[in-house]
Amino acid sequence: MLLAILSDRWPFWAGGLAIGTFVLVFLLATRNLLGVSSGFTDACAAPFDPKLRRSWRLPFLLGIVAGGFVAALVSGSFSPTWSMGLFDTEVTDAFVPKALLFLGGGILLGFGSRLANGCTSGHGIVGTALLAKSSWIATAAFMITGFVVTQLLLGGGR
Repeated sequence: MLLAILSDRWPFWAGGLAIGTFVLVFLLATRNLLGVSSGFTDACAAPFDPKLRRSWRLPFLLGIVAGGFVAALVSGSFSPTWSMGLFDTEVTDAFVPKALLFLGGGILLGFGSRLANGCTSGHGIVGTALLAKSSWIATAAFMITGFVVTQLLLGGGR
C-alpha cells in the first residue's frame, strides 16, 4: 500500500484535500503558516542574520526539494533534462537565453511574491484554507490571468 501511495498519481481532489489538511494541522500544531516565498526570504537573509539560520523554514525548503527528488526516484521515471517541451519549441531551446529568461522570471516572481505578501501557493493553499478574503481574490486573479495568457500565447485552438 505504501508503494501505491508513493508511486501512483493521486486524484486531484485527494491531493488537494491532503495539502489543505496538512496546512491546517500544521497551523494548529505549530502556530506557523506554511509559505515558500517567506522561506526563500529567510534563506536569502540567513547569511546576514544568525537567528534566521535556525528558522524552521530552511529545512522545509530543503524538504520540498528532497521530497521531489525522492518521489522522482521512486516513480522510476527520473531522467534529468534541460528540455522544456513547448517552451523550447515556441521560445528557444538554446541554453543561455533560456537560462537568462528563467533567471529574469525568477527575479520578477520573487519581487511579485514579496509585493503581494505571498506567492501563488501561499495565497492559493494557505490563504484560501484559512478563508482569507485577500487570498481568494489573489488566487482568482492568478487563475484568470493564467487562463488569459495561455489563450493569448497558444491561440486557443492548438
